[in-house]
Amino acid sequence: MNKIAYFASETWASLRKNLILAVAAIAVVAVSLGILGMVVMGWNMFSNMIKNAERKVGEVDIYLSDLTTEEERAAIEAFLVGIPEVDPTKVTYKTKDQALEEFKERFKDQPELWEYIDENPLPNSYELMTKDPKDVGLVVGKINNEAPFRDRIEDVKSASSAIEKLENIFDKFRQIGIVGVIALAVIAVLLVSVTIQVAIFARRREIGIMKLVGATNWFIRWPFVLEGISEGLVGSAVAILVALAVKVWILDKLIDNLQFLRLSLSPGLLAVLFPCMVLGGVVIGALGSAYALGRFLEV
Repeated sequence: MNKIAYFASETWASLRKNLILAVAAIAVVAVSLGILGMVVMGWNMFSNMIKNAERKVGEVDIYLSDLTTEEERAAIEAFLVGIPEVDPTKVTYKTKDQALEEFKERFKDQPELWEYIDENPLPNSYELMTKDPKDVGLVVGKINNEAPFRDRIEDVKSASSAIEKLENIFDKFRQIGIVGVIALAVIAVLLVSVTIQVAIFARRREIGIMKLVGATNWFIRWPFVLEGISEGLVGSAVAILVALAVKVWILDKLIDNLQFLRLSLSPGLLAVLFPCMVLGGVVIGALGSAYALGRFLEV
């Protein structure tokens, strides 16, 4: 118990003596881990959006003109069902009234989007699924070029190309974030190392006396190790608070206000992320201490 109390008091005293350097090290640890947390949360949120969209990768939506007669619609439906690449059991007709009800249900928490609509602006439409998502482009081409009563088809849309572009954008975002986190983590390790070096230099006379009276190597080292770990822990705590603030004030509001994008964070993500951030802080602090002790403390 006496040893623990001694190590704790020495660690605290050293942090107070080198307060400016310690604060700088803590700040860089906090920034690096904070960016890591935000990158992970952002990537998770947009990955879930892409997964939701990927469920519709093989889906093609065909929007019809309001002038389309029942005979024309029947001919268009027969054509769609007959396309070899289309799953005939997954060709669904949706009236404009059904589309409006779905819209209202999706945005039931935002009635201002639809409560002042006097006339239904949504068209009648068909939804179909291809047998293979790779055939979406081929099916869209056939509808545009071969469908009967083509002038009654106002638009043909699919999600596959947009999803591919989004995946490329988010991949670049993730890569930039990871590079930034690694660079800042290295800087944090070096800053922690500098604070330990200064602490070693300030206590060099005391360390010499401890050697003379027979103190073990680790008895001398532990206060410096704990100093680095303490800086890492405090930095990780600050990073977690920042990440929580970003989640509550930014991400949650994005999820609520952009429901049509179907953004979401995976359940349990924070329960895994935050302990990992604490572990990251400990590792950064320990590495900084180890680097300084290996180079500047001869015991």
